[in-house]
Order: sequence, then C-alpha cells, then structure tokens
Amino acid sequence: MIHLPVRTGVRGARDTQGIEMQSAAIPRVVTRVGLAVTFALMSVAAGAATSAGAVRSYRGAVHALGANGVRRVLMRGDPVFAGDRVDTGRRSFVTLRFRDHSRFALGQNASMSVNDFVYGAEGKRDNIATQIFKGAFRFVSGLISKRRRSSMRVRLGVIATIGLRGTNVGGEVVGDSARVVLLEPEDQDAKTGIDVSNDFGSVSIDEPGFGTEIPDANSPPSPPRRMRLRAIENLMRTIQSISRISVPRPRPHLR
Repeated sequence: MIHLPVRTGVRGARDTQGIEMQSAAIPRVVTRVGLAVTFALMSVAAGAATSAGAVRSYRGAVHALGANGVRRVLMRGDPVFAGDRVDTGRRSFVTLRFRDHSRFALGQNASMSVNDFVYGAEGKRDNIATQIFKGAFRFVSGLISKRRRSSMRVRLGVIATIGLRGTNVGGEVVGDSARVVLLEPEDQDAKTGIDVSNDFGSVSIDEPGFGTEIPDANSPPSPPRRMRLRAIENLMRTIQSISRISVPRPRPHLR
C-alpha cells in the first residue's frame, strides 16, 4: 500500500497566508520604485536648470514661475534659476543675490525675469540678462559686469535696455513708461555710469543723481537731468524697507 503525503489544513493555511503576504508586498515594492523614479526625474529636471542665485530677503507673497511652467513660492535662501520669472504681490518685496554678487531688489507688485545667467561655466562666456516688466527696482552690478561690461544687460519691459559700466541703479516701470536713476556707487572711488537705449535713441548718464525717463514705447529716453530728490527718496524707501544693502542717501544739492 502506497501512502501519499497529505497536507494538513493548518499547513495549507500557512501557505495561503504566505502567498497573500507576498502578494500584498508587491504593490508596496512597486510604490517604492515609482517614488524613487519620480524623485530621480525631479532631480534631473532641477539639475537641468542653471542656478543663478538665491533669495536674500523678502516680505509677503513672492513667487517664481519656472521655464517648465511650474509656479513655486519663494522664501529666504530659496534658489532662483535661469528662465525664472519672479513676481511680488501687494505689500511684498524681495531681494535677490546672484552668484556673481549682483543684487536685485523689487518693490511691491513687481515682476522680473532672469532670461540668461552663465557664470564660471567651462567653455562659456559669463553672461547675465534680466528683464524688469513692472514695478520699482534697484540693482547693483557684480563680477560679470566688472569683468566685461557688455556681458550684463537689464531690459525694461519692451521699452528700453540699460547697459552698465559698474554701477548702482534704481528705477520704476509703469505700463509702457519707465524712469531710471543712476545712484551713488557703493565704492565711492569707483567709476559708474549707464547707457539707456531703445530703437528711438540712447543716452549716457555718468553722474549720480541724474536720470532719464521713457514716456512710452515709441519715444526715446529723455536727455539726462537731475532727478528730484523727492522722487528718488520715494523710490528708494520702497526698496529699502526690505533690502539689507546699504544705500547712500542722495546729496542735498539735488533738490
């Protein structure tokens, strides 16, 4: 008589339970793999963007719209990338410090884009290109501009372009008009100046306290003139409220 092995109910239950446990573990493994792949793709996407600088200080609502169409909230220390558009809300301000030590400050309801930023990349020429679409702004040029003036450009919407010669500049863009003021350099011994140009004309400003106005998108920049002290103070008060950069006060004789 041949005896065949018979599995007991208990053993069968254990086998079934083991199979069930293994089956339950499969979705968990898949989930973990999926998350790992997602994070990897996010890292690759982030690495594809060029880091231009970071938020130095801020107040209120500040956002960045990336070249990939993703909108994110900006806080102190957050990175800003080439291709980003930075926007401030009502009663909101932000200061940005770029890797070449250029600094930008934006007042409330302002908008600025970092069109291009290359610094220290092997085989590539350093370059910084930004565009102010609206609002009050102030910027101090950094190493890129000091090494090669033509390597830094600041556009004012579609109205005009500011060319730099190592400088400290304030201004405001409102609709299709803009005002630009050359401020006292942080280094009192440094030479400073700006060229403001568009398709209709160009002006050079070499003396702090002087500025130009572009009344609309179809007019040239006005001849350089002393800007009213009150206008400069109102502009700088907006930006100084959050900027930790020391801004020399305009000279009293500018009244």
